Amino acid sequence: MANHFKTALRAITHNKIYSSINILGLTIGLAACMIVATVVVDDLSYDRQWTNSARLYRVITVDRKGEGLYNRTAFTFLGVSRQLLADYPEVKAAGSMSSLRQRFRLTDTDPNGLEITTLDADTAVWQMLDLRQVGGNGRKYIGGMGNIVLTESFCRQHYPHQEPIGKTIYQISAYSDKPEPYLITGIIRDLPSNSVFRAEAIVIKKPSNEPLDKQMSGTFAPDNYILVNPGTDVGLLQTKFNRWYKDFVTVKGPFQYEFQPLKDVYLHSDFANTQQVKGDSRTIYIFSGIALLVLLIACVNYVNLTTARALQRMPETGVRKVLGAARGQLIRQFLTESLLFFVISAVLSTLIYALTLTPIQHYLGHPLALTFISRYSLFALAYLTIFLISLLSGIYPAWVLSGFKPAAALKAQLSFSRFGSQQLIRKGLVTLQFTISIIVLVALIVVRQQVSFMKGKDLGFNRNNLLQIGFTHWNKHGEAFKNELLRRPGIVSASITPWYPSGGVFMFSNIDDPGHPGNKLEVGYLIGDIDLTRTLGLNIEKGRLLDKSFAADQVDEDSVMRMDSATYVNTVTHESSVVTDYTARVLGIQSLNTPIKGGALTSPVGIVKDFYRESLRTPLTPTIIIADRSPQYGGMLVRVAPGYEQQVTGYIAKQWRTFFPDKLLELKWVTDMVNDQYKKEATLQQLFTFFSSLSMFLAALGILGLIIYATEQRRKEIGIRKVLGATVASIIQLFSIDFLQLILLALAIATPVAWWLMSHWLTDFAYRISISLWIFAASGLITIAIAVITISLQAGKAALENPVRSLRTD
Repeated sequence: MANHFKTALRAITHNKIYSSINILGLTIGLAACMIVATVVVDDLSYDRQWTNSARLYRVITVDRKGEGLYNRTAFTFLGVSRQLLADYPEVKAAGSMSSLRQRFRLTDTDPNGLEITTLDADTAVWQMLDLRQVGGNGRKYIGGMGNIVLTESFCRQHYPHQEPIGKTIYQISAYSDKPEPYLITGIIRDLPSNSVFRAEAIVIKKPSNEPLDKQMSGTFAPDNYILVNPGTDVGLLQTKFNRWYKDFVTVKGPFQYEFQPLKDVYLHSDFANTQQVKGDSRTIYIFSGIALLVLLIACVNYVNLTTARALQRMPETGVRKVLGAARGQLIRQFLTESLLFFVISAVLSTLIYALTLTPIQHYLGHPLALTFISRYSLFALAYLTIFLISLLSGIYPAWVLSGFKPAAALKAQLSFSRFGSQQLIRKGLVTLQFTISIIVLVALIVVRQQVSFMKGKDLGFNRNNLLQIGFTHWNKHGEAFKNELLRRPGIVSASITPWYPSGGVFMFSNIDDPGHPGNKLEVGYLIGDIDLTRTLGLNIEKGRLLDKSFAADQVDEDSVMRMDSATYVNTVTHESSVVTDYTARVLGIQSLNTPIKGGALTSPVGIVKDFYRESLRTPLTPTIIIADRSPQYGGMLVRVAPGYEQQVTGYIAKQWRTFFPDKLLELKWVTDMVNDQYKKEATLQQLFTFFSSLSMFLAALGILGLIIYATEQRRKEIGIRKVLGATVASIIQLFSIDFLQLILLALAIATPVAWWLMSHWLTDFAYRISISLWIFAASGLITIAIAVITISLQAGKAALENPVRSLRTD
């Protein structure tokens, strides 16, 4: 074996160009695979470390609207968990655990405070999660104020050389005028980063005692969990509870409930819009596949370059066979050479991996709990995998190189059939490389086009120069604050509303679908003050916008909610509203100033052009705009005149400190908010750009190796052609034509595959681009251009060589 390694090392150092190309390609492929594998392993490990992870389930509310139509949400009535714990012996514990960003002041004189991630939970959290206390007694709830438990890292950063137990910190809430005090009752070990519960502190509250309501009303809260006893049939428990709930409520078409395993919460929660920490299983599949394909291209390069040099190594093989070497010995020798290539590449890729780990964690926004250099088991598994890949990649070249007959090998003569089969396989592998590269390139262009489409699409309202002040409790000062802003030149209009562009709505009703009898239609109510439609810049198509000169155009929504049923129906039926064009079509609204039929209530006075109140992933849904005379909760949209942006933001901050000295101001441009909806797609675009560049580079590297070999083998031919008058361009064309044919074949194979894959990806968007032919044409042209440039550099260099020198060498 030692002799095999010496011989392999000699072969590698003897052919420095080929060795460098192989090692560079394999290093890049292995490093990319290790990086992606780390992210994938980390994502798949979420919340599997808890002792009770297999017995923890999140309660999901399912609202079925008809055949095949339903909505799922991570919000449930607080009474559901209470009922499950009280009446079902299979449930050991129940409570809420929700991660969110909150702002705290460490002292009551701290002007700004700091924003941290907290886990809002009730006292059941101690039963559900393995929380290790290192100070205080957080398990014991102390009444009189809120309780909070801090992590060790938070204490090290903000309470160095101090004892924080017993101190008070203050939450700056959007709902309260004064900071709310919290008593620090305990310190725990840091929560794991690979968990949906990762946080810097846990806000502890008492369990809710709110009962379930037969009319299906109550507090709707996110992320309620149950801990079941060992051996519980969760499917049966779910069926039993849904059957009981259906008999319990008096409402037609009641909610149903599902129990989502904790291990699925991170990767399978597209429906949970408020969930702070979540991943995407589809992204894992996409980039696992792309990373493997990049590694495949690197391995194909190795196989191609090794077999391409078969003619050069034939004399070596012949001598070994004449001296008595069996084919098995030669195979082991060449496999050892393959293993050495991969070992060198693995060491280099590990160095690259270690150097890029910190930037990757910064890019992801959180530390990686499991890495190849932090877990010896993962490190060993990685190198075992690399060892197996080296054997698989080396077996074909070893079989080819060891199969020559001694006499033919010594004369460096290759039979036509053997040469033809090797050429065919090599061409097939090159075609495979370019097929993969073109698919990734098409995917990049499609993702880029879709992101540009979503960011640039007309949303039906004017998002430019529109500011949003974050959600707060106005405490009867909202109107005065708004009027003060309107006195400032540069502020065109303003409106208080709990809705913000791209954020959905806060009030819904289910009505009979006129177009599909038996189904329910979800209607969203967009509530704001009387100036909302004008501030948004909605385009009126019929009727008028809401106006305070009409008494019915604005009502006190808080008063309406306190009315008895008969008075409520009479009031809201005659309440003015504005509907979208889509709403008018779906609900069959033929005339204005008459109540909407089917239970939507209100009387539309105007129809506006359709606008998108949510992400473009979501299709249009019926939307009714109503005006609240004096909204006390919500944000504020402020329309700014062009050129006044900087002055207006400074003025708003100044007035905010005057009106709300104990609250923090959150200001965002609506354009940024809309673009932030597509961060996931923007990240996808960045990653596709990276991997597309990588795959193209590796494919070009493979071509470079093959063209270097080809020019060496045909050096004398090039010299003769030059003597006979061939131009540099004609020689480049001679070497390019075969590769261009293979690229065209790759394009023909890649086109239907890429079209199918990206068409499937686009189905996640209600509004999407169509995949045009130019995308495939552009991908093909880019690939051809890269190939031609790569070939031209080497073939041109050979063509420029003095033919006298090439003809003298043989």
